[in-house]
Amino acid sequence: MVTKTFSHYELLEPLGEGGMGTVFRAVDTRLGRPVAVKVLRNEAALNDESRKRFVQEARAASGLNHPHIVTIYDIGQHEGVDFIAMEYVAGHSLANLVGHPGTTLEDMLKYAVQIADALAAAHAAGIVHRDLKPANIMVNDKGSIKVLDFGLAKLISPVGFEPIDDLASTETQASREHLTERGTILGTTAYMSPEQAEGKPTNARSDVFSFGAVLYEMVTGRRAFAGGTKMATIAAILERDPRPPSETNPGVPRELEKVIARCLRKDPERRWQGMADLKVALEEVRDDLAQKEDTTPRASTPAHRSILRPALLLSASIFAIGALTLAMWWRTSAPPSDPRPTSTRLTSDVGWTDYPAISPDGRMLAYASDRSGDGNLDIWIQPIPGGSPVQLTRHPADDVDPSFSADGSRVAFHSSRGEGGIYVIPTIGGEERLFVERGFSPRFSPDGMRIAYGVSESPGSQIYVAPAEGGTGTKLATGFYLASAPVWSPDGREVLFWGQADRDGPPENNVDWWVASMTGGPPVRTNARSVLLRESFRQAFHGLPTPDGWVGTGNRIVFHALAGDSWDTWQVAIAPKTWRVSEAPQRVMSGTTDEVNASVTSSGRMVYMSRTSGADIWSLPIDANRGKVQGQLTRITPDVAEDYDPALSADGGTLVFRSRRAGNFDIISKNLKTSQETLVTQTPADDSPVISPDGTKVAYSFAQDGKTPIFVAGVSGGSPQAVCADCGEVEQWSPSGAEILFVTSHDPSGVGLVRLESSTQRDWLKHPDYGVFGARLSSDGQWVTFNGRRDRLAPAQVFVARVLDSSVAGERDEREWIVVTEDGDAPAWSPDASLLYFWSSRDGFPCLWAHRLAPGTKKPIGSFLAIQHFHSKGLSWRNLHLGAPDIAVAHDKIVFNLGEDSGNVWMTELPPLDKR
Repeated sequence: MVTKTFSHYELLEPLGEGGMGTVFRAVDTRLGRPVAVKVLRNEAALNDESRKRFVQEARAASGLNHPHIVTIYDIGQHEGVDFIAMEYVAGHSLANLVGHPGTTLEDMLKYAVQIADALAAAHAAGIVHRDLKPANIMVNDKGSIKVLDFGLAKLISPVGFEPIDDLASTETQASREHLTERGTILGTTAYMSPEQAEGKPTNARSDVFSFGAVLYEMVTGRRAFAGGTKMATIAAILERDPRPPSETNPGVPRELEKVIARCLRKDPERRWQGMADLKVALEEVRDDLAQKEDTTPRASTPAHRSILRPALLLSASIFAIGALTLAMWWRTSAPPSDPRPTSTRLTSDVGWTDYPAISPDGRMLAYASDRSGDGNLDIWIQPIPGGSPVQLTRHPADDVDPSFSADGSRVAFHSSRGEGGIYVIPTIGGEERLFVERGFSPRFSPDGMRIAYGVSESPGSQIYVAPAEGGTGTKLATGFYLASAPVWSPDGREVLFWGQADRDGPPENNVDWWVASMTGGPPVRTNARSVLLRESFRQAFHGLPTPDGWVGTGNRIVFHALAGDSWDTWQVAIAPKTWRVSEAPQRVMSGTTDEVNASVTSSGRMVYMSRTSGADIWSLPIDANRGKVQGQLTRITPDVAEDYDPALSADGGTLVFRSRRAGNFDIISKNLKTSQETLVTQTPADDSPVISPDGTKVAYSFAQDGKTPIFVAGVSGGSPQAVCADCGEVEQWSPSGAEILFVTSHDPSGVGLVRLESSTQRDWLKHPDYGVFGARLSSDGQWVTFNGRRDRLAPAQVFVARVLDSSVAGERDEREWIVVTEDGDAPAWSPDASLLYFWSSRDGFPCLWAHRLAPGTKKPIGSFLAIQHFHSKGLSWRNLHLGAPDIAVAHDKIVFNLGEDSGNVWMTELPPLDKR
């Protein structure tokens, strides 16, 4: 470990970063005691205002002598850089404990009382913290709280400090106030009080609000206020109340809910007026809970109960009868689950933390996270098992998928900057070096001499291996159409990968895990596909998973897969030398969240991401006929349920969608002006509900008894009416409201039409070679846009065709079709049919695009229009795992479905393979 002397302090290792400085674990060489040293960042040092505020932190905190407030030892300068030396607290931040399975509600109440006691003492001394958050609260090894970082503290009355050099020698109280001028927003967004978010004057009641937000998170595991952006979070703080904590954690007492609710009042006059009173109220709740524990023997109440992630698109038959059948099948057909290994939580972020990588010695963790608040993913590293994270990359593009070198001195990662590529950076920070353009999935070899990586090529993708110091890469598996997910063997002599040898051949013949030798020769097929997708697993593993790691002596592979309704981590034996997979896989992790993206050491220490996912409906304000965005993307279903498949009335005033609120999918209508929601039907709907042009009726499909009937119900509810006994998944109402388009079930798929008055149905648009789906009629009924795909492995094309009388017969000549884009999904017309909106990954991300069409011919004219980018992987329709969602367009808005992922990194020891 490299050390650095800073004044009379020996800096040992970074513990974390704040807004103005980096904190190091250090030793006071004069007194021989451990300390934490906070060093002002170089860029902050150039700002005189930041330097004054940094000094003020020490002055404010040094005047406080309290067992639950960190002690300030020293303040000074070294080579022109300011620093503060303070008490070193061995333990974990509260952020690392929130939601931990071993943390109880009783623990959190104990911590809350101590925090309230510390803030009461600070307020009595005339100091407001103004940046209270879980990351600024430490829990030491004895379970005692220490409140840190008064870097944003404001002196609300003179406290008798002596001036420190010329910085303060002539300051008055007015000049102290100038350090945080009115209108300046300081603090961490998610925990700000409303007055702080608006830049208004603050006082002790601002800390009460922040404390309430922290307490809410302590007992639920979720932030009280959150949004896709900083401004969205501020809007939530100013305009909305959080859901009652008991909805997430039923164990939260009613009295505690009342305490939290009073903390979070928007009006400061209606909050608790002093932390001392709040502390007493919390002590009463704690004592009442302890008394109930004494009289009613039971297990401690979890501080955070995870919400089960629902299954995706389960039909009603599975919910009714199939669920029991599936449970019995799984119990008899699948191998018994191993007991869940003990896990340790390594990160505690409310946002998205993913792509964990463990160093070969098991002592360092690297991952991608959006914790910086800038809306993108950066690479962070931190010691294992304890220690605060340090940010490695700071580029506005997403940096993901890190891999450690053998000695842990370097990290390779994929970045979306430019056209995308792989970069290498020292783990101690420094200059990033471009390793290869357009590369992804970098993996250092066990000796650190080479890097294996993927490259997208036309057609398909390939794996290359190149010297770690740079140089020309060598293709690993020639002749493969697709090769991805490289994994080194423990001795570095082979690389395992997911591969498809032939583009057009049947998957059972050419899709598998393969092993390529670094000494040459054709890759060896492992037979993993036959084992993982044999009959007993076919319904559990939806397709062949990709491998995550090769463990130990080379006898097992770790992977994650969608098993049932959640993603779990598994391991499977692989025979050395023959590389044959023959035994049944064994589940490693099986929790209430998705457990994915494992990274393992040769000894079996494993880190993985525990992921929670949400699905909501979002709205983008836009002049739809011109393609001009006119506002910010907004979530319009901010509830805990998963919401899917939006459709809009022609005037844009009524939204219908599917929502999982009581196990099954319900259909909900929502008045977008009043936000009033109405339950249309509780009958499970299998596909997107569609609303009639006049906004009075809703059509949906419902698979039952091997058939797919279509039903129509009133938008305000009532008994649904079957209009077709066996059609297919609904697509759209015709502009007249007299007919409904649906996707036919024959292969290749086509578009059918059912007339409501007579319930007669017919094929309307089909082709003998193309699968046709996603049909949408223009508002005048003269044109239709749709997706077509001749090759099931090729991207879907977007077509436009004129609606002719001959189309009634069904068969159409593709020469009549106008190609709008070769790579697009879910096309939708603008109200005047002058623009066509669609999803496309033409820039490498699933973004919303549009193309202008000629008035008479509907041929595309001009360039593609980028409407809304989704380059952050945390918020994307790909997180829905359902394919591209429908796009609903009105004159003033576009509405669509997005999935939002969040998660944290955990660590466990990989259990041995069972001998069966």
